[in-house]
Amino acid sequence: MNIERNRGIALISVLWVLTLLTLLATGLSLNSRSQARQSSNITHAAQVRQAAEAGVQLALLMLAQPLDQQTWLADGNPYQVRLDDIEVRVALFNESGRIDLNAAGPELLDGLLATAGVDDDLRARLVDAIMDWRDGDSLRRLNGAEADDYLAAGLDYGPSNTPFRSVGEVLRVLGMTPDIYRRIRHSLTLRNPRNSINPRYAPRQVLLALPGSDELTVDQFIADRRRSHETAQPLPAIDMFPRALLSGGSSGVNYTVHTEARMNTVYRYRLTASLRNRRGRPILEQITQEFIPLFTEPDA
Repeated sequence: MNIERNRGIALISVLWVLTLLTLLATGLSLNSRSQARQSSNITHAAQVRQAAEAGVQLALLMLAQPLDQQTWLADGNPYQVRLDDIEVRVALFNESGRIDLNAAGPELLDGLLATAGVDDDLRARLVDAIMDWRDGDSLRRLNGAEADDYLAAGLDYGPSNTPFRSVGEVLRVLGMTPDIYRRIRHSLTLRNPRNSINPRYAPRQVLLALPGSDELTVDQFIADRRRSHETAQPLPAIDMFPRALLSGGSSGVNYTVHTEARMNTVYRYRLTASLRNRRGRPILEQITQEFIPLFTEPDA
């Protein structure tokens, strides 16, 4: 009787040991899979980041070529490069083609906001509030905003009454929203000190911001401009745009490059880099991670 009972106890002990070993093996297996996934995620994240950085280097290499041999036009139109299974999109901007947040007058600012679908009333308030923010006085424009208006809106700050120090600072302007900012972000700059844009390099949205512009005219101009660049021909006619808001001559030395690297639909990395190009000697001044996508197709 004791022998049978001891055998039963031994059998139960063996079963418990087997159960514990099974649970331990399962835990080790799950942990190994989790570590493998984490390792794979880290590897893929590093790969897309390096691919985005490679896009910046490619833009630097392009600018180092003689002007008549540069196959890319610095108008913000994206170029696509494939690095193994990573897709890299690169957009090069000559800053003379973008709207300067500190220099642009009401017409350009209003036109840009209109391209973002902002209604007339809010546009009027935003334009005046932007100009109130950057001017050197505390006088309120008709639709603008000074310190009392920010206080009344429950904000603990007012306009700086100094030039914008970054494009992102416009988010602090009374009435500006993240959605509006996201729609206009890549058409703004602080490195084109003119109340005008260079039509040779102006992106599509900037051209649409010009008074009297329409999509058909702008798209045709962009196609003609790209063709002229590829065949080393003069800039096509620009008489459809208001002359007072166009600048010509030197294209300046300031450039920005936006890159986005994609690996399937999961891994993405964006960079924005500021460049200065003097006599075919491009220099990388600053590079930061970009969180606002420039490329919206197909699923950004």
